[in-house]
Amino acid sequence: MVTWPGEPGPKFTPLRRIAMGDTANVSLITFGNHTGTHVDPPIHFIEGANTVDKLPIDALVGPCRVVAFPGADHVSAGWLDRSGIPAGTERLLFKTRNSERWADPTAGFTRDFTAIDASAARWCVERRVKLVGVDYLSIEPQGPEKQGYPVHNTLLRANVVIIEGLDMRGIAAGEYDLVCAPIKLQDGDGAPARVFLIER
Repeated sequence: MVTWPGEPGPKFTPLRRIAMGDTANVSLITFGNHTGTHVDPPIHFIEGANTVDKLPIDALVGPCRVVAFPGADHVSAGWLDRSGIPAGTERLLFKTRNSERWADPTAGFTRDFTAIDASAARWCVERRVKLVGVDYLSIEPQGPEKQGYPVHNTLLRANVVIIEGLDMRGIAAGEYDLVCAPIKLQDGDGAPARVFLIER
C-alpha cells in the first residue's frame, strides 16, 4: 500500500497463534492514522479544533455526488461552475486520473497527483458542502500551491469533512448514498475509514 514518504506502511504482527498452543489467533496492527482511505478532522491542521471522534454524522452519511474530473491539472472553481453540480449538493467525491494508480499495489508514492485547488475549496465552502473526498492521499496540490495548505485550512476551518485515499476505479459518476465510517479514535487527528457508496 502506498503511504506518504517517511510514514511506515501497515504492519501485521502475530501476538497469539493456535498453532503455537494459544486458544485463539490474535494480531497486532500498526499503521499511521492517515494511511489508506481516511478522514481528516479539523484538528489535523488547526490546533484545538474538533477531533475525529466529534465529526458530525450528518456529514458522514447521506446523499452524495461522484464527479468525474478528466483533466491532468487540479479541480478549480471555474471547472466546478461548469460541471453541472446541482444546487444543494452536500457531499462531493472526485474521481480523477488518480484512481487508476490503485491498480498497482506496489506503486510508489508520487507527488504528481490531481487534487482540488484553493478556489475549489472556497467554492465548496460557499455552497455549504459538508464532505469532500479525493482518490489519492491528499486533497492538497503539491508544489508551490500547498504553501500554507489553503485547501485543508479552507475546508477544515469551515468544518467540511475531508476523505482522502479513495479507490474509485469501479465507480461511475452519478448520485449515490454515502456511508463513511471512520474509526472513532478519541481525540484523533485522523482515522482510517470504510467508505460505502450505495447505488440508488
